Amino acid sequence: MSRSTVERGLAMTPTNDQITGERIDRLMTVEIRPLDGGLPAGYVVPMYEVCRAWHGEPLSSLAARRLADTLSRGDVVLIGTGAGTPPKLPHGETDGPVGAAVLARALVLAFGVRVVLVTEDAHVAPVMAVAATINAELDTSAVSTVCFPLGLESGKQVAQSLMDEYRPAAVVFVERDGPNREGFFHGVRGDCRNPDDVGHVYQLAECARKRGVLTIGIGDGGNEVGFGAVRDSITAVHPYGGRSLAGHASGVVTVTATDVVVSASVSNWGAYAVAAALAARLRNADLLHSSKLDHELIAATVRAGARDGATSRADVAVDGIGWQGHAAFVELLRSVVNVSL
Repeated sequence: MSRSTVERGLAMTPTNDQITGERIDRLMTVEIRPLDGGLPAGYVVPMYEVCRAWHGEPLSSLAARRLADTLSRGDVVLIGTGAGTPPKLPHGETDGPVGAAVLARALVLAFGVRVVLVTEDAHVAPVMAVAATINAELDTSAVSTVCFPLGLESGKQVAQSLMDEYRPAAVVFVERDGPNREGFFHGVRGDCRNPDDVGHVYQLAECARKRGVLTIGIGDGGNEVGFGAVRDSITAVHPYGGRSLAGHASGVVTVTATDVVVSASVSNWGAYAVAAALAARLRNADLLHSSKLDHELIAATVRAGARDGATSRADVAVDGIGWQGHAAFVELLRSVVNVSL
């Protein structure tokens, strides 16, 4: 991260929340993915820098502040998640549902809200598995799951219906793909997904924008919901030039924007980072999940059919990083927050 960016993002006398947010952001952008597959090496920090320059302050603490300023007891939060397509990821990947569950847990404990995890049929088993794990840990039924059908027109109808039914105070996305200008969905390496074979969960962001509802996008590749506000700058730093292998001129980066976009090394880590920033802001260490729970959540998704997005193997791992690495990240994150308390 450049000195100039840090100086632009922090006030002359930074608050404790900003200092802690800065530390959390640095941690969530540590790049330890495998060097042979998945997100290309050297992309994490430049992509973070783009989003940081856009917002002008630490991303984790910004998202936490916006949530804290918005949510009240009894509110509903929708969290869209689930990524990956057949044949390699027929039931989705381990990155996304776990982060969504961790953030849902923090929001339930912090604000007494209800959280609805939104996905599509192919990803529903892993998403339901993490919801059940959180509900069992908290002895609650505050976290539930709903599904989108495939296709654009059906997606529009369901998005409107969910917004009408739940009237959410906030809509969050964790590792959920959004379309490019031509309406096609892509992986970070340029592989294209047919719009008729995808649940158009991103439509929730469009509905929320029209209704003035807070939206937050959390991702790690630029193809996820949230990066639309900075798509040209993200494309410029993309190691493949954001090129679509299907030849779409607008490339892989989504056009779907959110009010806040959190760019992390691993999308789960971005969600953990927001939860940690909330814990620091509200001075409540109970909002932090444990490394034991982290392992349980990853394992639950794998048992339900999810696979590691980097290797396509049914390992208890996320983005090519074994569960031990994620457990270490969680403990470091807890240390950062505990120092602030």
